Formats: sequence, C-alpha cells, structure tokens
Amino acid sequence: MKIRVLDAAAIARACSMAEAIDAVEEGFHELSAGRAHVPLRVALPLREQGAAVLSMPGAIDGAANASVKVVTVVPANASRGLPLVQAAVLLVDATTGVPRALLDGTSLTALRTGAAGGLAARRLMRADAGVIALYGAGTQARTQLAALFAVRRFREVRVVARQREHAATLIAEFGRPGVKFIVAGRDAARGADVVVCATTSAEPVFDAGDLVPGAHVTAVGSYRPEMREFPPEVLRGALVVVDQRAAALAEAGEIVAAVAAGYLRSDDLVEIGEERARRTDPAQRTVFKSVGNAVQDLVVAARALARAEALGLGTLVDL
Repeated sequence: MKIRVLDAAAIARACSMAEAIDAVEEGFHELSAGRAHVPLRVALPLREQGAAVLSMPGAIDGAANASVKVVTVVPANASRGLPLVQAAVLLVDATTGVPRALLDGTSLTALRTGAAGGLAARRLMRADAGVIALYGAGTQARTQLAALFAVRRFREVRVVARQREHAATLIAEFGRPGVKFIVAGRDAARGADVVVCATTSAEPVFDAGDLVPGAHVTAVGSYRPEMREFPPEVLRGALVVVDQRAAALAEAGEIVAAVAAGYLRSDDLVEIGEERARRTDPAQRTVFKSVGNAVQDLVVAARALARAEALGLGTLVDL
C-alpha cells in the first residue's frame, strides 16, 4: 500500500490561502447544515502544565475522504525554539477506508485556522476597514495576517508581542508598499477596525473599552474554558459568530465566561456556516471566536491532496 506524504512546502504549493478560505467556507456550510460529523475533540494532558494531545476526526456525508488529526499543544515549546502547536493529519478514502495521505498537520492547522479568520473577516468586518491590531507574532498570527491580506487591502498593521523583536521579525516578513507597520503595545486595539488575537495568553490581551463602534474581533488562541484572550464583556451586544456552537460552549473561555456573566445567551451564538453570519450595520460590533474544528482539517487537506496528486507533489511511500 502506498500513501502520499505532504510536508509543509508541498501543502503550501498545493493550496493557497485564498483556496483554503473557500474550502473552509464550504466545510463550515456542511457543518451547520448537519452533514458533517465532527465529535468534540478528545484532549489528554501531557506531562507539562498546560500541554495536551488532542484527537480530531471528521467526515462529511458523501465526501470522498475522511480525516483524523492528532495535534499537540505545548506552551513551553516557545522557550525551546519549537512550535507551540504540532500535528499530523491522516486522510482516508471514505468508501474503502484505505489511507490516502499523511499531511504535516502543523502547517495545515495554521493554514486552515488562518483561513477561518479570513472567512470571518470577509463576512464580518466593515467595508472600509483599514487598520489591523494583531496580538501575537507566531505561526498563527502570521497565517491570520496572510488571510486578512488575501481578502482586503489594509493601510496599517499594529503588531503586539511579548518580545518586541518577535513583532519586528514578523513586520520584516510582511512589510509591503502602502502598508504602515508598527510595533505596538497593549492599547493597539484602540481605534483599530480589525482586532486579531492569536496568542497563548490565559488573560485578556486588550481592554474592552479600546474597541470602536463597528470593530471586528477574531480570536483563535484560547481553546480551554479557563482561557481568556479578550474580556468577556466584549461580547455584550455584539454579533457573536463561532465555528461550532457546541464546541464554543464547551471550550471557548470567553464564551463560557460571557454566558455565565449574562453578557450573552447561548442561543445568541451564530455559526459561521450559517447565512446569517454577516454584518448588518456599520456600527455593529462583530466577534468571531474559533476553537478549531475537524471539518477545516478535512476540507483543506482534501483540497491540498487533489492538487498535489495533479502536480505530483509530495512523496509516495510504502506502508
């Protein structure tokens, strides 16, 4: 039996950010329509505080493939020079069960998470949005920024990181004519049109009072009920969009805290796969909170595999 192995470089060649955004839009539509099967992830603690290994299977009715991702989250890896999130994705034939491909899940996770943020921005940010406040300077922050650039032209990007040199490195990578980049502090959200949180912080990284009317917030870093990347009061009166309602209520700390405080009702949550997940007023605050969903892995992996097979990318190995 032969299986195609796709590393990060092959995935990047096989699936652009724009293609990944379109793929996750289709996947989220299937999820909200009840045609995708994605059990809540199984999380097991690892030996270090805050570290975990997660299992995330996914399938869609009638789709050619199903997938299983095993992902580790190890916050202490920052001091080791290793990625905080590492993963592998197995894609299998949905008819025969035969393994078809093994993909580098670290790059795939970053790509599909960025794509979800790009989709949310495309649907939810104001038409005249021009200023981004980006909290975080790691892999997730980079793909969030790449996704924003894939859907809109911006005039200013404020980058916030614990270590200013990390923000400076990100700016050096993304700098382009016509866009002003700034190494900023905690108040970067003040006056920003789009605020992105892509950190491992368990405490809010900006203050709710910094948000202007009509601001859009995307938060992708927290994934446990006790974590808060932004103050829960941000959700009061906002259009709150999530990847999956059940997962958000179980895993998104900001959602859990806002419901407990009475800022938000669970019935108010809108899934991004629903048509009503769209801005209705320029002054409306919109928030997209993502904890990640296996349907994203499945649809982006399938898109990458199809192109890889057509282009002869990756390595065929015998199992």
